[in-house]
Amino acid sequence: MFDEKFEALAHADQEDFARSINHLLSHSFIVRDVFDPKEKIMKINAYYRFVERNFDLVDEYLNFIGYSISKDNILGVIVLENSYYENRIKIDRETSLVVYVLRLIYENLKEDNNGSTQAVFITTNTLIKTMNDYQISFPNKKLTGRVLAKSLRLLANHNIINKVSGSYDEGDVNFYILPSIVYAIDGAKAQAMADTLDKLKAQSNNVNMSKFEGDF
Repeated sequence: MFDEKFEALAHADQEDFARSINHLLSHSFIVRDVFDPKEKIMKINAYYRFVERNFDLVDEYLNFIGYSISKDNILGVIVLENSYYENRIKIDRETSLVVYVLRLIYENLKEDNNGSTQAVFITTNTLIKTMNDYQISFPNKKLTGRVLAKSLRLLANHNIINKVSGSYDEGDVNFYILPSIVYAIDGAKAQAMADTLDKLKAQSNNVNMSKFEGDF
């Protein structure tokens, strides 16, 4: 059945099918709205358009190798899932913290996003400021854009962020937090982390205020 459906595709669509499957397996997510570096605007992702149009056929093929896909029409995200939980990525503690903070920033800023895209634009400095505000640090490292480069590269490779400009090596990247961030980290865990950070921040502010009042 699959063979017949695939053979019915035009040759160009068969090539797009192969590219889309490889993209999903390599990057875990396909996001509808992505930044086009040539035109300097957000555009609809060709991979997303193809998979959306051929969703059942792509899903049927992936089922043969233990995968499936789901589509969030509101956020514009296609998510690859493995039936045996084999496509989960193990990341280091530093990258885990970055993901949590990016999710926090995304949730805080997405309501203010008046554009047609579900992505949220930020800068490396915004990320660093937020981490400093919540007193999140890396052991034995000063928090800089260059220190964050490894984590940001990894997240860009998995379509969780989308670089717009700047250099990872120079630590001055401007990028979009893509709505796939919602699927990259469990919502309950993200909320628990946010609550913990808010408590730590409040405790720190109380300590600082007490010290300030004691000086007078």
